Amino acid sequence: MDQQQPVYTETAACQDCYKCVRECPAKAIRVSDGHASVIGKHCVLCGHCVEVCPVGAKKVRSDVVRAKALVRQRPKTLLSVAPSFAAEFPGLGEAGLIAAARRLGFAGVSETAFGADLVSAATARELDALRDAGPGQARVLLSTACPVVVDFVIKYRPKAAPFLSRQASPMLAHGRYLKASNPAGTAVVFVGPCIAKKREADTSGGAIDAAITFTGLRAWLLEEGIDLASPAGGAGEPGGLGEGFYPARASKGVLYPVDGGMIASIKGEAPATKAHFVSCSGLIEVEKALDGLGDYAEETPVFLELLACEGGCVNGPRCEGRSGSVAKRLRVLQYAKGAREEASTSLLDLSDPRAGRQALPSPSWSEAEILEGLRLVGKHSVEQELNCSGCGYDSCRAFVAAMLEGRAEKVMCVSYMRDLATKKANALVRSMPSGVVVVDSRLEVVECNERFARLLGPDAELLYEAKPGLSGADLSRLLPFSGLFSRVMAEDGPECIEKDLRYGKRILHGSIFAIERGAFAGGVFQDITSPSIQRDRVVGQAKAVIEKNLRTVQRIAYLLGENAADSESILESIIDSFEAPEDERP
Repeated sequence: MDQQQPVYTETAACQDCYKCVRECPAKAIRVSDGHASVIGKHCVLCGHCVEVCPVGAKKVRSDVVRAKALVRQRPKTLLSVAPSFAAEFPGLGEAGLIAAARRLGFAGVSETAFGADLVSAATARELDALRDAGPGQARVLLSTACPVVVDFVIKYRPKAAPFLSRQASPMLAHGRYLKASNPAGTAVVFVGPCIAKKREADTSGGAIDAAITFTGLRAWLLEEGIDLASPAGGAGEPGGLGEGFYPARASKGVLYPVDGGMIASIKGEAPATKAHFVSCSGLIEVEKALDGLGDYAEETPVFLELLACEGGCVNGPRCEGRSGSVAKRLRVLQYAKGAREEASTSLLDLSDPRAGRQALPSPSWSEAEILEGLRLVGKHSVEQELNCSGCGYDSCRAFVAAMLEGRAEKVMCVSYMRDLATKKANALVRSMPSGVVVVDSRLEVVECNERFARLLGPDAELLYEAKPGLSGADLSRLLPFSGLFSRVMAEDGPECIEKDLRYGKRILHGSIFAIERGAFAGGVFQDITSPSIQRDRVVGQAKAVIEKNLRTVQRIAYLLGENAADSESILESIIDSFEAPEDERP
């Protein structure tokens, strides 16, 4: 458990369900000793595993403690708030948010959308330059506002990586702007719905000192006793930066958290920009959108706005709820009506610091290695490759590849474990010295061993040789007391019936029990007229009698000893009274 990673697993709570493996779009999960852990270098921090984990074993690193320390220790700490706050805190408004932040100790609040305005202007210039690209160069530009998408493209779709815009994300652009516009030592804390912003802050080169989520902010406010319904207080304290957003309200950058918002912002910044604009949200859809981009040969550039969360950042992993996309979108659009018409400009370096990030190596396994791995999980033919995805992988071969990489275990294969359990059960039944049979509610044989067929006689033995297990045979035609099986399967029937039963010239001792009420029952039978069984029963009964006699003797000895001790005590008391001098006698 590495709590330095933005997402980590609380191992003790992990329950072997593999749901995170199934749901992870990057398959960045390693299963070891039955526990699923996040592989940091493979993870794109979409946060989906955190959302789907049924027991809450996937945790998100909290940076609230760090933010509190910055507020206490730095001369000035500013809060950079993602524009999706309008959807997350409906009705709070600019004044309410600022008042609550000031009570937490922040010197001022600034919209991350201010940085988005700077990015939109720079991206518009980049699109214009792309029209003059040389022959043979694909005129394609991918947005870099979403750190999850950037990581996914670089790590898993490296052929599309050259199309990524050179611009930093709005958070980084905003952080750089705030640091450049304020005295040295000023700290910047970002708050938003995104988990990936934590890693982006960690690698920001000091532009962002800490990134917390809306969930973390709510917890902090609750801890301080601040009610967002009435957060008044602190907005007019001396030394503050006023009651409004610092340095001013943002422009069209406030649209970034909704699907298509960045495109609207770019068009607002540079209406003359000629390009094809396409928006796409949801990591699965983003992956599909990346296919075939290298074949684009038109002269008009194409810009793809790519967001990892369906519907945009308003449905980020650390929002209070990940539904109601239309209502959230409308809240953002309503909030955008108060945005400034003119966006601020800046000569800051807005390049994205992607140095050091590179595609993940994709291990290549030979066909022989894959086939050997398939054999390890009991798949010896193509027909046995069920591709059921029960293990979390889309195909048996993908699962085996993960197993060879050390990211998966054999026990994750449902069909392998089922077959293994069946083989163990069958081996146990076959090796038992007693006759064993399992029947269904219609009293048809599901399985039996050869010993049971022998107990029934030569005809049943011949039938068993022709059809091992006697599957489908009518038990009522094989045993005259088959009704006992129906009794134990009844809802109000006994759990088990132990009984000696006459079958021809034999006496069978039967243990008939319910396996599943109304569905299955089992029976174990011994021929107690067999000399070996008779000998065993006589020996067993003799041992039982001996043991019972020993317990009786031990009880008698205990009682005699107890009585002897009482008698001895009384006699000693009498002797003591007679031996004492007359004047001391009672």
